[in-house]
Amino acid sequence: MSGVERDSGIRAIDAHTVHRITSGQVVIDLQSAVKELVENSLDAGATAIEVRFQNYGLKSIEVIDNGSGIAPRDYEGIALKHYTSKLSSFEDVSRIVTFGFRGEALSSLCSLSDGLTIATATASEAPMGTVLEIDGNGRLKSQKAKVARQRGTTVTVTNLFRPLPVRRKELERNIKREYQKALTILHAYALVPCSKENKGVRLTVTNQIENGRKVAQLKTDGTPSLRASAIALWGTKALDNVTDLDLSFNVETEKSVLRRLNQGSADSPITSVCVQGLVSKFVIGAGRTTNDRQYFFVNGRPFNAGKASIVQKAFNEVYRTFNVNQVPFVIADFVLPTHACDINVSPDKRTIFLHSENNFVLALKVGYA
Repeated sequence: MSGVERDSGIRAIDAHTVHRITSGQVVIDLQSAVKELVENSLDAGATAIEVRFQNYGLKSIEVIDNGSGIAPRDYEGIALKHYTSKLSSFEDVSRIVTFGFRGEALSSLCSLSDGLTIATATASEAPMGTVLEIDGNGRLKSQKAKVARQRGTTVTVTNLFRPLPVRRKELERNIKREYQKALTILHAYALVPCSKENKGVRLTVTNQIENGRKVAQLKTDGTPSLRASAIALWGTKALDNVTDLDLSFNVETEKSVLRRLNQGSADSPITSVCVQGLVSKFVIGAGRTTNDRQYFFVNGRPFNAGKASIVQKAFNEVYRTFNVNQVPFVIADFVLPTHACDINVSPDKRTIFLHSENNFVLALKVGYA
């Protein structure tokens, strides 16, 4: 390879370089940055979350919540790599029920921006909060400033990707497209997570361009109802041909999974799965020509469901047996035991592996048909 001189010795990469390399894998774009901050707010028990974009997120992203706030004893470690309250051992990953668990998000954002500032107050500290300034390595620089603040936390990220010139230039060139992707993922969080978590969460999203006024992009009222959230996003008419989705089916564990678990001679365990949500009625003309309103979740966690998704294909194939020219509007939350899936697959936690997925899809098709 040209451009980089190599010597004959193998040596450890310094900690600062490792931090920047791995941070770029956790936060790969604007939508993943926003996703991580919203998940932190949900995990903190927030019932109101406001996401503020400045110039489509190019200048800054600010997430404000009324969650539990950050206790003073946690100030030092709040943005350090792999500092978390969610895990104590690797075995805990298979039992995790929170959105975040690896302690990477804030640390990565520190490394990938011009600055990260946190204003926070716990219930005992309100109405006075503390301003935390964090350096690029996630270390606390200052905690001296005070600010008027009710219980909760405000995180502000300035100039995302500025330390990475090529990625920053790419973001600037495609900012409106990247902003739309961020809005799409926020739609996903407005649906199941905000109607399911913390007895209902009010989510507000705004954008303010340079020298312009603040424009509301999305707003839910915090009602713990998926249908109410969908109406808030798309209006009542969008649900005219939509019905409730409520399925239950059993999945037999595949032999290959049993072998990995050293249970080759045991009877195949059965996993019970429930699917809850909304779906288009099996009526001609009730579906959609595109899959732009198909959202999939596992235990309330949004996951990638692109063209190659076996779950998405299953829904579309069954629906086309009734309505050959359309695909369904579908919001589906798969509720299953945490040990029946693996969420620790990709750095952004949006890729989820389903154990015994072939049997899973077969059971889903039978249950949905």
